Amino acid sequence: MSYIVLARKWRPQILEEVIGQGHITKTLMNAISSKRITHALIFSGPRGVGKTSVARIFAKALNCEKGPVPTPCNSCASCREISAGISHDVLEIDGASHTGVDDIREIRENISYLPAKSKYKIYIIDEVHMLSTSAFNALLKTLEEPPEHVIFIFATTETHKVPLTIISRCQRFDFKRIPLNDILIHLNKIIADEEVVISEGSLLLIAREAQGSMRDAQSLLDQVISFGGKKISDPEVIEVLGLIDRKLLYETSRAIIEKNAMRCLEQVETIYNFGYDLEQFYRELVENFRNLIVIKMNPQAGQLINLPEDEICQLKDAAAKISFEDLHQLFAILLSGELGIRRAPSPKLILEMTLVRMTQIDSFVAIDEILMRISRLEEKLSSQRENISSEAAFDHKLNIQTDRPPEENGSPRDDEIFSVKDDARAYFEPKVRLADSSQDIWKEMISHLKRSESLLASLLEQGELVSMEDDEIELGFNNAFLLEKARKKIEEDRFADIFKKFFKREVKIKISSLSPASAAVSTPFSGSKKSFKDQDALLRKDAKEHPIIRHVLDIFGGEIIEIKTDIKAD
Repeated sequence: MSYIVLARKWRPQILEEVIGQGHITKTLMNAISSKRITHALIFSGPRGVGKTSVARIFAKALNCEKGPVPTPCNSCASCREISAGISHDVLEIDGASHTGVDDIREIRENISYLPAKSKYKIYIIDEVHMLSTSAFNALLKTLEEPPEHVIFIFATTETHKVPLTIISRCQRFDFKRIPLNDILIHLNKIIADEEVVISEGSLLLIAREAQGSMRDAQSLLDQVISFGGKKISDPEVIEVLGLIDRKLLYETSRAIIEKNAMRCLEQVETIYNFGYDLEQFYRELVENFRNLIVIKMNPQAGQLINLPEDEICQLKDAAAKISFEDLHQLFAILLSGELGIRRAPSPKLILEMTLVRMTQIDSFVAIDEILMRISRLEEKLSSQRENISSEAAFDHKLNIQTDRPPEENGSPRDDEIFSVKDDARAYFEPKVRLADSSQDIWKEMISHLKRSESLLASLLEQGELVSMEDDEIELGFNNAFLLEKARKKIEEDRFADIFKKFFKREVKIKISSLSPASAAVSTPFSGSKKSFKDQDALLRKDAKEHPIIRHVLDIFGGEIIEIKTDIKAD
């Protein structure tokens, strides 16, 4: 007896044996039991998932000598003939070679005759989408009202090519890809029956390569057994199937995460010298980073990754070394380079440069993290400002030399120093020493404002409460940039409205300067272009020295282009 390939030897003979299509087999069995048998069915789905097998089993169930029954006996003459493909009442037609109107006309002429010895005459047309438009049109009337003894079963991998007028006359059954675990279970049954020794990891490689097709998985296993015999090693499976060694894949991924460009180039050279398909390696690398993202989102999501447990552990270790945002950037780079790998005359060069680019990207900093850093910096600056006394601020900032001639020993006169300090101290010391209660009220007002106007509250926190009277509040600023911004807000009456709501009365707002530089900038200019340039220079200097602005410039690598104020030159 000639050898029978595994795909034919292990073809299911009853509906219960069909793997991964329970939603279809249950419907067909119930239809037979309840005698609700339709005259036309269309089976659609990927290759190798059981469309033709289910069609044959359904035909046997209808024409079984004991039937129609949900489970055919497979022992009567009718069942044996249908299984062997020699039944005169069950005709299998290849749609790719019978595409014309004449072929459909022949079917229409033959359906008027009763079955030879069965209950139904069944036409199974495989790859029905290959029929021509005229052939489909010729089939329409017959398909809508066929004789009672005729049943049509169409099978196709491309349902979108079948006219809707045909689909609407059929009951449609969509076949799914077979889950990886179901393929593994079935392959284990086969190797047990065939007495073949092969590792679970090798079976997993075969099942993954089949991509949901049971027929492909059986054919690949058949090929591996032919190469390795009854005892098959993992390297033999990789060699026969032309797969990439998973170790090379993980080494490359690790080199990318560790930003080791030279290691990436070495891996590409190894892959190229082994003769592996670079496009296939690239696809598996994309899938590997997809798996890393899944693991990063949820380390317990192993069911979403078709890999053995030891490889999932390796993914977890790699994902722990990189942030989710950086993984997303790397995945985006891989996707953008996929088209170039397929079309480039030198895919090796494109692969190398893509991997080098992935090792050179900077770590991603989320906007939320930047805002959090700025917020912490603001809190730190606010705390430092409260701890530094006005005298310490004066001693730190005041370094003034007079134009008067010094004494003979080279030191300035004492009355000169006191005179200068007294004039400058007014810029640094509050005009009125506030009571603790006033400061508490001010802090409460700022806290209240943060709930609705967080940006405005942040601006007020940069200022210093100088005085608080019944009908007037004076707020001072050391920084000219913030001083101009606060005055602009006052013109919009935002401060006045907010204070009125909080204090339940009309309160005047006065914004003053606490530093000589700010006072000079806020004083009206004579209108000359030189004065305006001086003002712009001072504002630019203050803005650059502001800690928050400086921190933002450092993070984004930016620069100050323009400073707008309410002061205009003629």
